[in-house]
Amino acid sequence: MAQNAAPIALAVRIVEAAYDQLGIPINKLPMVRSRNLLEASVEKVDGIIAGPRLFEQSFPALRRIDVPILQIEIRIFSCNPDLLDANSVTQKRWGRINGARLLAKYIEGYEDVWLGDTFQELFGMLKLDRLDAVVGPQIALDLYSKRQDPGCIRPVGGTLEQVDFFHYLHERNSHLVPSVTRVFRDMEETGEIKEITDAFYSLNGGKSLLSGEREEEPDTPISSDNALQGFN
Repeated sequence: MAQNAAPIALAVRIVEAAYDQLGIPINKLPMVRSRNLLEASVEKVDGIIAGPRLFEQSFPALRRIDVPILQIEIRIFSCNPDLLDANSVTQKRWGRINGARLLAKYIEGYEDVWLGDTFQELFGMLKLDRLDAVVGPQIALDLYSKRQDPGCIRPVGGTLEQVDFFHYLHERNSHLVPSVTRVFRDMEETGEIKEITDAFYSLNGGKSLLSGEREEEPDTPISSDNALQGFN
């Protein structure tokens, strides 16, 4: 599974529940997203817990279980409610998680982008006025707010995109696809996936949910000296 990816801790609970119904024990091996996908595509592991469709063309050996197990909302977060009304939005100090290709497209070409390792770091920089805005999933701010005071941080503007996450198996396990799909579909129709999701939030669980969205290999950070101070 993708180490420290924002939706993964919740996805783990959903996927574990499905395989429990099938009587199949699973081992979870945390690793960075790029290695996670590679290990699955070359048959070193049997599949991945969850991910968006972003990588499917690059890893054709992975078979999607075609029932979305969760959906995340991509938002802009800021302490400035008028951020998007400014003419110099692209020159503002932006932040996103290092390696998150899913998020990179929203600030491609922006002049001042800090690539953080965790959402705690990025939200902390927002509260200290070292960043003007952060792009990320709503789930990250929701859980951050359960553990720490979000202070001035609020979503600004509407949802940029809603992204479905799916479970994937390597093609050598294609014989499992029909049965796993059936279980996920049953869990969706009976409301079990929603129940697991609601319980996850109510228990205030998942520190790793806040730790970042590592969708690909880390990038080289680009940032101003101001944003770099105290975060090297």
